[in-house]
Amino acid sequence: MVGLSSDIDWTQIITDTIDSQKTLALASYNNRKSEYEAKLSAWQSFNTYLSLITGRIDASELAEDAGYQLYSTSLYSSDSSVVPANVLSVSLGSVQGPANYFLEVTALAKAEKIASDAFSSYDTALGFSGDIVVNGEAVTIEATDTLINVASRINDASAGVTASILFISDTEYRLILQSDATGTAGMSLKNGSGSNLLESLNLHTGAEQLAHASGSDALSDLYADTTTAIGTLIGLSSPQSGTVRIRGTDEVWTDVAIDLASDSLDAIVTAINTAAPAGVTASAEEVTEDGVTSYRLKLTNVDIGDLEDASNILETAGILAGTRKNTVQAGQDASLTIDSMFTVSSAGNTVTGVIEGVTLNLAGTNTDSPIELRITQDNAQIADKFSLLASDINSALNFIKDQSTYVEGTDKALKGDINLSLVRNNIASAIYTEVSGNTTYKTPSDLGISFQSDGTISVNTTTLANALSSGRTEAMSVLKAMSDALYDTLDMYVDPYTGTLTSMKTSIQDNITRIDAKIAEIEERFERQRAVLEKRYAALEVLISSSNMTKNWLTQQINYMTNANSGS
Repeated sequence: MVGLSSDIDWTQIITDTIDSQKTLALASYNNRKSEYEAKLSAWQSFNTYLSLITGRIDASELAEDAGYQLYSTSLYSSDSSVVPANVLSVSLGSVQGPANYFLEVTALAKAEKIASDAFSSYDTALGFSGDIVVNGEAVTIEATDTLINVASRINDASAGVTASILFISDTEYRLILQSDATGTAGMSLKNGSGSNLLESLNLHTGAEQLAHASGSDALSDLYADTTTAIGTLIGLSSPQSGTVRIRGTDEVWTDVAIDLASDSLDAIVTAINTAAPAGVTASAEEVTEDGVTSYRLKLTNVDIGDLEDASNILETAGILAGTRKNTVQAGQDASLTIDSMFTVSSAGNTVTGVIEGVTLNLAGTNTDSPIELRITQDNAQIADKFSLLASDINSALNFIKDQSTYVEGTDKALKGDINLSLVRNNIASAIYTEVSGNTTYKTPSDLGISFQSDGTISVNTTTLANALSSGRTEAMSVLKAMSDALYDTLDMYVDPYTGTLTSMKTSIQDNITRIDAKIAEIEERFERQRAVLEKRYAALEVLISSSNMTKNWLTQQINYMTNANSGS
């Protein structure tokens, strides 16, 4: 505030007075706080450096056998015309140990691809309607749909089948269907209504076969449960009903009424067994694959000639299947021979579970020209692990050195702290670890891990890798002992709950908190003093104003008297 009477900036006077006194009063506290904050920051940095070391040991399992189970692969062919990379590639998971295999890819997995007979138009309404079932998914076709509409409906079902139109000429168009998955199983296409839509689409001939034969038994598709209506499970728009005929072993035909809108797998089983065709029994068979349980209808003692299916009920349920008209490419499993003795098949070109921990990605064939797969210990990768560990250790050692080195004009936060010396000594002790009982490799220095003249650690990765190759057991014992010693001694400092640095950081933070509280108390006291001074100077301003008024009155009176005397 600036006095109206005095024209004095009382606010500035008060601020200058309070600030000078407060600065003096807070100086020691702010200095101590700055020192504590510098120490806290330094300990936090040091904690990070040490945690990188323990984290590296833990994550890379350097103190455990598992940390040394690292392998690499290489492929070789004695046939110069065979390029291994063009035939297969290999990726490793958890393998048991070094091994050699001779691999011969005799067939690649292929996806089934079929074509319809020719249509004269692709954009003319086809005029038929109903459902087809594509890989278990119902696809509804309307009478107004064109060939392009049908392809779109199949693609929209996301059933694992891709549909397209092949434009051959202005008067010849074909519907092309290709399975997204490879393997002999191919794609499943069934009529899902009483009308023969797949025949109308020129995809099937009309001839039927058992969809899933097992000896003298017929099996249906798989379903999620046995109590929900089949039409509901498939998602049919208008499930059909009617009579199927089953010929018994006595050559007598038996009629069985089935309604897919209401009949579940259990209900169909009951209907067939109640009708009791001679020698034929129905059951709901439980199947568990990859931990998933499904169910299917099983009919015993039947073949394709023993079933009549006028309403496509057995086809929709997956007992029967139509015959393709035009197979562009049959579905095919990959075939792989191992060591010229063992042949395995795979629905896909990615083969797992044959060699433990090994994934084979097939890309070509090499019949009669086996490729050798060598799985070897990757000692270079282990050496690289310790090179990275040494880098982490050196970061900590350089920090200790920096904090312990006097530089004129600087004041290191942790200079002279005994904990830095203890950590450095503990690291050195771990690096000098000696394993009793070893004869060739006793210490890390025997493996190429040693201190340099500047106090940091170096790792000769070539020496380390060679030691692992020539004396793996002894080399591993030294590396594990060193890693274990490093981890144990440093974890005492960085453990987030009981670590020494955790306690020290907590103590420093407590001191900073107490200083902050004292600073706040002092600042509050000076704010009270500011209020007092403001009142005092306000009162002084009033006094000055009053004095000025008195002065002005006296001046007026004197002037009046002087003027009066002069007139007389």
